[in-house]
Amino acid sequence: MIAYDALKAHRFAPVVQSYTARDARLYALGLNIGRDPTDPAALRFAADDPPEVVATMPMALARLGPWMRDPAIGIDYTRVVVGEVALRLHAPLAPDATVRGEHRILRVTDKGAGRGALVTVGRMLHDARSGQLLAEFEQVSFCRGDGGFAADGRHDPAEPAPPWEPGTRPPDAVALLPTAPQQALVYRLSGDMNPLHADPEVARRAGFDRPILHGLATMGMAGHALSRLGRGGGGMALRGLGGRLAAPVYPGETLRLEVWRQGGAVLFRVLTPAGREAVALGRADVDWTG
Repeated sequence: MIAYDALKAHRFAPVVQSYTARDARLYALGLNIGRDPTDPAALRFAADDPPEVVATMPMALARLGPWMRDPAIGIDYTRVVVGEVALRLHAPLAPDATVRGEHRILRVTDKGAGRGALVTVGRMLHDARSGQLLAEFEQVSFCRGDGGFAADGRHDPAEPAPPWEPGTRPPDAVALLPTAPQQALVYRLSGDMNPLHADPEVARRAGFDRPILHGLATMGMAGHALSRLGRGGGGMALRGLGGRLAAPVYPGETLRLEVWRQGGAVLFRVLTPAGREAVALGRADVDWTG
């Protein structure tokens, strides 16, 4: 069971990571960019020397190791999945650099017995040499086996969800996002080695038919597609995005990205294929700037 005091008191050492153009290309391949090896727009990220860096790569840099395995904090690590993420971009990444990530636990929320718990960690990503702020990233981990720890009432209540309603009209833009059968095995080489995404037996014990795609790979694919839509819609750059990872994605499925312009906001969601149609990524929004 989650030890609330120990978890809130947990402190992380800064994470310093050097990456190269090879890592930038590998991250792109983990998002299935380059599935058409003759597409010049994809080769900019997957083959050019130096490559253009996918805008969402800060999500995979200077990340924490498997700290939730520490028995002192009481989390069942084998049942943890990414629940929500939010990324804010401040400067583009160079093709190779050294970055420094500073992390802190923002919230620990008890959803109730049998309903799991939420652990929110924030990351500030800086260029290690210049100190420039590159990105801010917030990740909510859904600890599916750890609800009911706040018997004494000590937890951080969830913040109210902001309004998200595209209405009943058709989306303003649609894009298909094919995934590859081996994609989780490629994406994990960017740092997330959770066996849930590679070991069939671990996936079955966690309640899935087979290993699932990383939630951050789904978000990265959506972010890359949204970046291309922004560029094609007047040269707008991706500045931020966030959303809730609500249903698993199985490698090999083709996803559907739907986008709405709603007043001053741009809302989107990602659906799994017909037959298993579910919202894989929902309550999501994107920030484009010209």
